[in-house]
Amino acid sequence: MKKLLYVFLATLLALLCAAQACAGRDFPPQARRGDMQAYRYPLMRIADRVYRLAAGSHLYNEQNLIIMPASLSIQTAPIMYLLDTSGDLSRIWLLTREEADQHPLVK
Repeated sequence: MKKLLYVFLATLLALLCAAQACAGRDFPPQARRGDMQAYRYPLMRIADRVYRLAAGSHLYNEQNLIIMPASLSIQTAPIMYLLDTSGDLSRIWLLTREEADQHPLVK
């Protein structure tokens, strides 16, 4: 009986985790939408401005995993980003095609 209960709880936990993984990412309300272009590290070009990566900045890929800026293999990408109080990039999220459609660029 205990084994059946453990199997049930493990299955329930797996389903809850899968539902959370399928849920869309929530970006902070102050996050901005932009298109990032490859530039010289630690600088990033977004639209026509060049920003510096803040100390301790985080770059998230489409699966919401933290990646190193040097591991970017793309030349341009749709992103959401946050600036810190000094105007440096503190958070960058690479967007999936669906997320980019949900958060269009504002001109």
